[in-house]
Amino acid sequence: MSRRSPWARRSSGAVVLALALAVQPAPATAAPESRTVPLDPAAGQNTGRARPADFTVYGFSQSDVDQEDPQVYEVVPDVTIRAIGKWSTNGDEAADYNFAQIRRYHARGITFMGSGTASVIFPHDFASTEIFDDMSTRDADNNPVPHDEFGFPVPARRGNIFNPAYRTYLLDWARIQIDGGVDGINLDEVNAGFGGGQKYGFNGNEGFDDYALSDFNHYLLAKYPGFTAADWTSRFGMTADNLVRSDVPADDLSRNFNYRRYLRANGWNLDPLTPANPLAGEWGRVTANRMYADDHSFTVSYLRRYWKEMVDELRAYARRTTGRHLLISSNGLLPYVDFNSVGMYPWNPDEQTPDYRGADYVPVVDGHLDGARSLQANYRYLKEQSRAIAGDVPVAVFIDWPSDMMTDYLNLPLAEQKDYWQIFGAEAYANGIFPAFHLKDTVGSPTAEELGLLDFFRAYTGFYKQHRRLYRDNDLGSQSVRVGTGSVSASLLVQRGSGARTLHLVNHNYDRGIIPQTGVTVGIDLPSCPRRIAMVSPDFPGTRTPPSSCRHGRLSVTVDRLDYYTVLVLG
Repeated sequence: MSRRSPWARRSSGAVVLALALAVQPAPATAAPESRTVPLDPAAGQNTGRARPADFTVYGFSQSDVDQEDPQVYEVVPDVTIRAIGKWSTNGDEAADYNFAQIRRYHARGITFMGSGTASVIFPHDFASTEIFDDMSTRDADNNPVPHDEFGFPVPARRGNIFNPAYRTYLLDWARIQIDGGVDGINLDEVNAGFGGGQKYGFNGNEGFDDYALSDFNHYLLAKYPGFTAADWTSRFGMTADNLVRSDVPADDLSRNFNYRRYLRANGWNLDPLTPANPLAGEWGRVTANRMYADDHSFTVSYLRRYWKEMVDELRAYARRTTGRHLLISSNGLLPYVDFNSVGMYPWNPDEQTPDYRGADYVPVVDGHLDGARSLQANYRYLKEQSRAIAGDVPVAVFIDWPSDMMTDYLNLPLAEQKDYWQIFGAEAYANGIFPAFHLKDTVGSPTAEELGLLDFFRAYTGFYKQHRRLYRDNDLGSQSVRVGTGSVSASLLVQRGSGARTLHLVNHNYDRGIIPQTGVTVGIDLPSCPRRIAMVSPDFPGTRTPPSSCRHGRLSVTVDRLDYYTVLVLG
């Protein structure tokens, strides 16, 4: 029996939207079954109860729901953060999916995350134009907001997460993935329906539908329960014929406060978040893929509420039907997740720069990698924000696409693509977060294998698998690390529970290739001297014991040679 949403329909031939989200055909042959391995918890392999705290190697490989990427079986990450993704009409029915690959993932101990867009919708998704319009976000004139900037061959809009029918539509296809056996679901762009799109220059003119306006009235009444008509007028400039009223149902927008009418009357309907609008601060400005813990504005407060409701419902459904805990993740920094997976792209809000492009996670100069840059501050910001928003959950970062950062990465010479992971991937590990090694996207870009990176990824990730215990449950240490050599970023990680300490050194002495440094001295003040020090690195095999001295907790270590990245394990 079909479990299709009552609002969904399939076009003739099950049309899958192409262009910006087209997927290249997957190789017909998956990894041979003879390579399967037993499900051994000690080896970190999947037993049906995946624990993100145990994940050390994250992979990024996304395919359409009916496709598969054999590269995953070569690299064998602990998890792929979005193995499949519903970004089209394909995915409304169980028959659309290639669920057989989940068994192949599990046989190799890989956690399988399903996924889909939580906000992009198309006419083909729904049974009628009227339903499509009802599901769509709206501007302050109550018109559906187009999103032609996506470049799709058919009209694309953002779905309105304040509409309960739209939330049901999302949950319906997510349940299909749960029934198919996924370990978790990654919902992409959960809060993206408030930007305004290219039509409005992304000024926030979006999300002003009747559902949101009704909720806004509830929010204002709860925040200002004692306000009189005079208070609403003096504080926000409301008029006698358009006031917030507690004696009228909040969703009666003809008799209760109608925010759209307020905006039109004041000439703010094309720019609702203008500083001239005294209600703009109450409404709030949504930051894409972020739900900051200290943001209690209306839009973020209610988005947080609806996001939690959806997460709770999906987890409850998985418990009822499979007896398992369903992992939840999303693009960005959101609460109620098992791990945060943060897309790195231009215009992100995580660092203010003069050009407002934000943090540059793929630093390039004249077409070559700028390995002399450090991303330590950016990574630490993400970890700290995630902890404030979601608690002590892992944070993985991936190069998002289609974006300038992905283009810059793909255009690097092969040696510099490897350098990117050995410097900036290592620097993520060094600061308590996890890089998702890029294998495949959905726009037809060269895969890791086509780029010549697959063997490198297979070998390089082996170090982190071998030393996975060093990367679990870490916080940034409070003690500062002294380095006697320039162009080295250093960090101290302290493991929750055990208190185990590791010192991490990343070499940024770089000019179109790494320049090793010798005789690097490192110092730190500790509560007590370590009994032993071991030195490990993906740049050399085995374990070494570096020369060191320590008196009254004042530790000094000399690293004979620093290539890309070295870890000092303080025992």
